[in-house]
Amino acid sequence: MKFSLFAWFCDERRFWGGLYLFALFWLTACGNVGQAPLPTAVLPLTLPAPPTPQPLATPTGPLPPTPVANLPETALPTATTTATAVPPSLTLSAAPGVPGDLRAAAQALAAARPGQFAWVEAGEADVTLTLGAGRPLAEWIYVVAAPFATVQDEVALPDLISAGPLFAPAEVAAWDTAVFTPADPRITYLTDPAEMVERAWAERPSLLILPFHQLRPELKLLRLDGVSPLTADFDPAAYPLTVAVNVVGDETAVADFLAAWDGLATNWDPGKLTTVAMTGVTALTRATAYQMEIGGVLGPGTAVGPVLQSADIAHVSNEVSFTPDCPYPDPIGGTTFCSRESYFELLTWLGIDVVELTGNHVNDWGTDALLYSLDLYEAAGMAVFGGGADAAAAQQPAFFEHNGNRIAFVGCNPVGPAYAWAGEAKPGSRFCDETFTTQITQLAAAGYQVIATLQYNEFYHYAPTAQQQSDFAELAQAGAVAVSGSQAHHAQGFAFVDGAFIHYGPGNLFFDQMDQVGTRQTFVDTYVFYDGRLLTVDLWTGLIENYCCPREMTPVEREAVLTAVFQASGW
Repeated sequence: MKFSLFAWFCDERRFWGGLYLFALFWLTACGNVGQAPLPTAVLPLTLPAPPTPQPLATPTGPLPPTPVANLPETALPTATTTATAVPPSLTLSAAPGVPGDLRAAAQALAAARPGQFAWVEAGEADVTLTLGAGRPLAEWIYVVAAPFATVQDEVALPDLISAGPLFAPAEVAAWDTAVFTPADPRITYLTDPAEMVERAWAERPSLLILPFHQLRPELKLLRLDGVSPLTADFDPAAYPLTVAVNVVGDETAVADFLAAWDGLATNWDPGKLTTVAMTGVTALTRATAYQMEIGGVLGPGTAVGPVLQSADIAHVSNEVSFTPDCPYPDPIGGTTFCSRESYFELLTWLGIDVVELTGNHVNDWGTDALLYSLDLYEAAGMAVFGGGADAAAAQQPAFFEHNGNRIAFVGCNPVGPAYAWAGEAKPGSRFCDETFTTQITQLAAAGYQVIATLQYNEFYHYAPTAQQQSDFAELAQAGAVAVSGSQAHHAQGFAFVDGAFIHYGPGNLFFDQMDQVGTRQTFVDTYVFYDGRLLTVDLWTGLIENYCCPREMTPVEREAVLTAVFQASGW
């Protein structure tokens, strides 16, 4: 109604004909009819993005009439506009003690969305990552580790400080626990994970606290109060080094942050884990076979079975072919080997997924026996590598893709005998030539985690030879993440080359060599892959009994063999 009244009054302006001041007043009023008032900027509490400034409103009522000609021209006032104020970004910060990876992820979010978020290091922030109460953001698992050359397998939480030099990432300095207080002077805090590993190795015996996903093959994961994140029943809620990270701030600001958050919710995701159980020599023949005949086919696997069965990918290097015409075993027989078909049940019961065929005995009973074995493996769904129906097939890797981890097994035999090697139309093991290292490099470049094996010269001592070290290192330098010596009837030492794990010989798994302790000692190396890389290696140690059957070592036996192989490794 007010707008209509003004319009009518303007239409009747001739009624006031001679009054210049009044005419001027009303002309000015009519010139602003329908003009919207200038907006006032209001700063909202939160806003995803700055708004686009809006133009002033256009009048919607009748247009004012044209002024009379005899009135002096008077410039109509020009409306002055101001730009709508751009709301400031939401500020983000992280409290001391927040895992470095999550802090970095929040900083990356702010950098990627500068119109929405801004990172601040100190002071009040709209949204803060904290270890205190708030909206849940992430659950971060820290672990206790030691240099790989450590006999110790576990530690109690109260003993972390007293066990030796303790290294930890910088954020741990803010933790307040029952074991240590913030910035405990007994802990060395470092920001660079590589420096932490280097210091820990230099100052052995030592321990480290670090995020689970920052483990590396040079480190050994220790059980903490008997609990390990590598066990199937691991419960993060019951683990003493589980860190809950929350978010605090205004409810709307926190909601906007969580909607934009694309960081990880955890650094321990079972859906990204893959375990590979790597073994030594299997030869189901002679005295081992005899014990299987009298004690049951599954007897050799009784103690080691759970280790292989629990692995996502279980490996066996079977050097002896199965054949229907293999005679009843002679426990003191010679060195021409075969395995009875009934023994194959042991491999299926153990859950074997991949069979290595680099062995020097694969053709002992003739090539037909190997071809027969290849059919058994295929029917059982077992992949093979390092050998095959001909030379071309023997060069084919065994590929696995599990929980996002792409793994390729390759192997070869550089020592023979010649009759064991595959030919153009002959089954057998793969001969080692220049194509082997080239293949490793190509597979690594294609994104595979390459496990390379060698059927090398047989040595009956813990220490590798200089030539063995050189040849195994060449495979690591070519791109393999793990190199294993399949030939070793005697357990051998370890090495790390360019971050790759090398085990020169895990020893016998199922074989009858009882003449010395080194041929009875066996390792099952469990490679732990996480999110596309080799994270760590867990060692199971066994001692072969009764010519056939590895049992788990006692703590004393385990300490003895680990000490021996670590010393032989130069550690």
